Amino acid sequence: MKQISILTAIVLGLTACGSSTNDTAATDTSAVDSSATVVTGVSLVDVCPAKVVVQTDWFPQAEHGGVYELMGADYSASKDTGAVVGSLTYQGADTGVDLEIRAGGPFLQIPVVTEMFQDDAIMFGYVGTDVAIKTYKDTPTLAVFSALNKNPQVILWDATKHPDAKTIADIGKQVSTVYVYGDQSFMRYLTSIGAFTTKQIDSNYQGNLLLATEDAAHQGFATSEPYKYSVLSSGAITTGYQLIHDAGWTNYPQSLAIRADRLAEFSPCLSKLVPMMQQAQIDYIGAPGRTNAIIIATTKAYDSWWTQSEGDTASGAKTQKDLGIIGNGETATFGDFEDARMLDFIAKALPIFREQGLDVVEVVPSDLATNQFLDPAISYNG
Repeated sequence: MKQISILTAIVLGLTACGSSTNDTAATDTSAVDSSATVVTGVSLVDVCPAKVVVQTDWFPQAEHGGVYELMGADYSASKDTGAVVGSLTYQGADTGVDLEIRAGGPFLQIPVVTEMFQDDAIMFGYVGTDVAIKTYKDTPTLAVFSALNKNPQVILWDATKHPDAKTIADIGKQVSTVYVYGDQSFMRYLTSIGAFTTKQIDSNYQGNLLLATEDAAHQGFATSEPYKYSVLSSGAITTGYQLIHDAGWTNYPQSLAIRADRLAEFSPCLSKLVPMMQQAQIDYIGAPGRTNAIIIATTKAYDSWWTQSEGDTASGAKTQKDLGIIGNGETATFGDFEDARMLDFIAKALPIFREQGLDVVEVVPSDLATNQFLDPAISYNG
């Protein structure tokens, strides 16, 4: 994600979609299955693959912290594969299986969902609700854990030049140009609600810190650009921004999803592993230091243009906590999918996707996500 990571976000959205044959709209994804297995031990040997593979959407970063929290101290990263492998550990205890976390971005030449259907070794992929809708017909996925409650994507601007701008709608009245990469669905939404006019949108953004040279607004991530601007070598810039979530585009980003056709196969593993993922995300945000060190070391091993510093990761973790990017949502259960929110987002998104020329049809929340493997007793109280 972050800066040029917007390129990945666009690629993820290019796959066309089709129809849903599931008419059981009465299934409420917000109702966690109280019969889900509660973690009573840490061994995953008898229920999970020998190696649990997670395909992420970008280079290692703080937004992936909950997954990296499960990485053991014996990890090893390779720039040749763009993957880090080690023992899957839960609160310091070895589960008996390995964890492989694969980077996205330039290490992945096709969308995450496409890769999931081409490589059977992958158990989890990072799939947002918007992408799941777009890819549903040919490559349906099922999200089992909402790692982030809010999308960290933002529109941001120079707060010193625009001290009165507090929202995206505010800055739309004060700058002549807002830069984005390509034909973003969320920008079509923001235009539809009057935050911007189509004439203001420049779709040629390249991920650079252009507020240093231009009075404009641009897309970015609350977990990245505000910090990078604050330590800019040419002079610190204080940014103002609003989450696109808080402006109404409320998809679940970076959900941990499986292929829908592998639900029965993975269910025994998911019953034990998903509660571990819930708790690992909470553990990470409470004490991110150890895991951030793994993220930084893994990024260095990849030896690419993407870098992560202690400041980047510490700021990214703090921002997720401060803005409720990691949080419970409207229910007490951490990481669940709320039916009303998904229905609202589907209703907003489908017309926009069709306007973009995508072959999407009606879906319901139960097509895209399930709460059955979550432990309802796990709640975030940060």
